[in-house]
Amino acid sequence: MATQVATSFYNRLADEFETKHQFTQDTAASDRLTQLRNNAFSIFRAKGFPSIKEEDWRFTNLVPFLDLSFDVHPAGIDTDSLQQAINEQKIPGLDTYQLVLVNGSIRMDLSDLPTEDLVTVQPLRNIINESFFIDHISNNSHVGVNALVALNTAFFSDGYFVEVKKNSVLDKPLLILHLYTSDKDAFFQPRHFIVVNRNAKAEIIERSAGIKDETVTLTNSVLELLIQENAHLVHHTIQSHNNNERWLHYNHVDQQRSSRYDNFTCTLPGADLVRNNLEISLNGTATETHLYGLYLVADHQLTDNHTAIQHLHPSCQSNELYKGVIMDTGKAVFNGKVFVAQDAQQTNAYQQNNNLLLSDKAQVYAKPQLEIFADDVKCSHGCTIGQFNPESLFYLRSRGISETAARKLLVEAFAFDVTEKIDNEAVKQYVQQLIYSKLSSASVRA
Repeated sequence: MATQVATSFYNRLADEFETKHQFTQDTAASDRLTQLRNNAFSIFRAKGFPSIKEEDWRFTNLVPFLDLSFDVHPAGIDTDSLQQAINEQKIPGLDTYQLVLVNGSIRMDLSDLPTEDLVTVQPLRNIINESFFIDHISNNSHVGVNALVALNTAFFSDGYFVEVKKNSVLDKPLLILHLYTSDKDAFFQPRHFIVVNRNAKAEIIERSAGIKDETVTLTNSVLELLIQENAHLVHHTIQSHNNNERWLHYNHVDQQRSSRYDNFTCTLPGADLVRNNLEISLNGTATETHLYGLYLVADHQLTDNHTAIQHLHPSCQSNELYKGVIMDTGKAVFNGKVFVAQDAQQTNAYQQNNNLLLSDKAQVYAKPQLEIFADDVKCSHGCTIGQFNPESLFYLRSRGISETAARKLLVEAFAFDVTEKIDNEAVKQYVQQLIYSKLSSASVRA
């Protein structure tokens, strides 16, 4: 039955493509774009949807989440709910620019953007025939390796393109809100591209939400980030979703010489499935990368974080810390890989993953990895899986704190190592409030 579900959805997508889907028959599409789409779908046709037979999907069975007749041409925008959803996704006390997308397309009427001398923002469909965009996709090997990225490449029609201008510093964060709504169960495949030019600095916060609780949404999104020489990007992703939402995120970061990329990914209970693929290519000397992740999983939910950092040049450093709290019958997966090429001498790479199980039925599968082919390096990695420290729990209870409150305090202290790394105080407080709220509504008893 499981195989039939995946095969049925696969056949529907193949029919869409073979019957000259609207993107392939678009007369405005360049020959290079058409060829790129054809090649990408050939890759997906050969690979199919990922299965548990593949090492990277060993603990995440995608098939149960493909069990519906998803509409691949979603419509039915509920305009009355948009403003309410926008207000709910804003961060209290934080002044930001705002970019709103509905079903993967920019809504300028709902956005508040920086001046064009700082940042250029436009729909991705405006640049999909441009050589620099097609070159960037074609030159990155992940299209040929990842079946879901190939599927997105074959079908995407829109998304956002954000370019931070050379030598500019964004004076306040850019909040990007992804809103999805449909009258039917829907399958979305947006594509996004961020370029931070030389000597530029920006902070971006991304949030996403489904508006209609009664319909199921499956989103397969791809984000490409290009961080040029001596540029710096701080990138927050706050994932606080609802039931009936299924998210497949793939982010690829290309860092040039002397650039810095800080990523904070916070995944909270709610969505049926969240799969985050974050891949970093350090394509220049003296690059610096910091990845911080926090995931809370409850009920029957599944959260899967896959990270990969490729050190390809000398004198680079990466620092990765992911922490997970798994409650109820939740399931979490962490797979982190650091690759150090032979030419990447004087590399400093640190990776740590810690997990806290709050239920006998909670599950976590962790696999930190190092592959080192250079000899002049400082690299380390580690992983822990455990439950509450009984001495700490006893200490708090002996001070008159209830068991439930004591457990919440210990969880917050466990997460502190990640949240303290957030320099933006409003974002830090908001994330901490979300954690406390989620812990209050979930079981924290072992």
